[in-house]
Amino acid sequence: MEIIGTNISDKNQKNKKMMKIIIILIILLLIISISLGVAIYFLKLQQFKFVVDGSSIEKSDGIFIINEDKVYVSIKDISSIIGYKYYNGGYKQYTEDSNKCYVQNDDEVCMFEKDSNKIYKTVPDEIDYEYFSLSEPIKNINGKLYTTLEGIGKACNIVTQYNKEQNQITINTLPFLANYYTKNFKNSAVAKDFKNQKALLYGLMVVQDVENTENDGNNKNVNYGIYSTSGEEIVGTKYTDIEFIESTEEFIVKTSENKVGIITSKGETKVKPQYDNLKQIDKDLNLYLATNNGKQGVIEKNGKILIYLEYDKIGIDLTQFQNNDVKNSYLLYDNAIPVEQNGKWGMYDKKGNLILPIEYEGFGCIAGTSSDKTLNNLLVIPDIEGIVVSKKYELEKNRSVTMYGIVNSLGKELVPAGVETIYSVTTNGRDEYTMIYNGTSIDILEYARKYGLNSKENNTNETVNEIVDETISNEI
Repeated sequence: MEIIGTNISDKNQKNKKMMKIIIILIILLLIISISLGVAIYFLKLQQFKFVVDGSSIEKSDGIFIINEDKVYVSIKDISSIIGYKYYNGGYKQYTEDSNKCYVQNDDEVCMFEKDSNKIYKTVPDEIDYEYFSLSEPIKNINGKLYTTLEGIGKACNIVTQYNKEQNQITINTLPFLANYYTKNFKNSAVAKDFKNQKALLYGLMVVQDVENTENDGNNKNVNYGIYSTSGEEIVGTKYTDIEFIESTEEFIVKTSENKVGIITSKGETKVKPQYDNLKQIDKDLNLYLATNNGKQGVIEKNGKILIYLEYDKIGIDLTQFQNNDVKNSYLLYDNAIPVEQNGKWGMYDKKGNLILPIEYEGFGCIAGTSSDKTLNNLLVIPDIEGIVVSKKYELEKNRSVTMYGIVNSLGKELVPAGVETIYSVTTNGRDEYTMIYNGTSIDILEYARKYGLNSKENNTNETVNEIVDETISNEI
């Protein structure tokens, strides 16, 4: 016979055990849930993330190659994401060279080339270029051209950041930054001009004095100044115009007297406002084309005059020589500066020395015609660092003849101006250079090797000198 209460006691003990088991299971499940949550959190942290202008980009395969702390970017794959179009080959060269490419938007073109640590930028349909040096050259990886985050940032005007701990790459484009600062700084003037927008990439901002503008009919006379993006004043709003120079991170400023000068990013006056116009022509030498009263010259970074402002024109019009791939019309081979005075041309060097007398008709030879487009107009011959020049000779009976020759970047004659024409022909991507003398074609590079015409030496062949007198005599 059961004792009353014993069964109840056993049941209570069983219930207690069951409760303990349930509690333990709940705790274990809670621990497992927390562990799973932590694991998922850390897995998400380790998962690669790509954010552009605050939005996550889901498909990023193949865009980046990450090697320890170094990030390489596929120029082709990222271009459309940041507002650019991608093209194979060289800009305006119309080839499909896989070792060259360029990207383009409405405001700018940037060019890349395998193994080069320089990128070139220009405004679409213009002929002036500026270049930027990168810490690492462009690489060809698996048939695609790659650059570093630094390279793509400089090329495409974006701010990039790689967070290794969070495994995240963040990009802010220039339109995004311009929109942000325009909204958050009431005096911001960055939305008005693409060149000035680029100052944001360097922590700088062009601002305008809105409150103190003067009404002139339907127009407002607005003054401009320079601030840091943190809101610190660098230059007060006292200039009628400001233009940012990206390559030197400086500003060309214009006064109410319509005179321009240069101010640094620290607000220091580099060149006093005393010119009608200033334009940077070389960033490494920090040379500027200066214009006053219709005359041009060249000044150095400290305002010192390198070439006096007494020339009608400085630099060559490259519109007819686009096949020559000349990046700087003002400084050929990083040394020779072409100048024009009273219809005649000569050259200075980068130190301000006259190296070619101002007695030539011009630079380059227009060889291509509407009936024969196979001949390329020729300005430079890179293999011998040559520059094509032309000279006009006056003949009897009010006649004249224009002959062509070749000088080097030091102003020394390689071939005197006595040949009928000079041109190049592109065959299988290779340029062949030819000069015509008395109807005979002469291969320029073979001729240079035969007579030892070194571009760095004054060793003009005497035989070539004779053809000038002979050609002119035949014309008479």
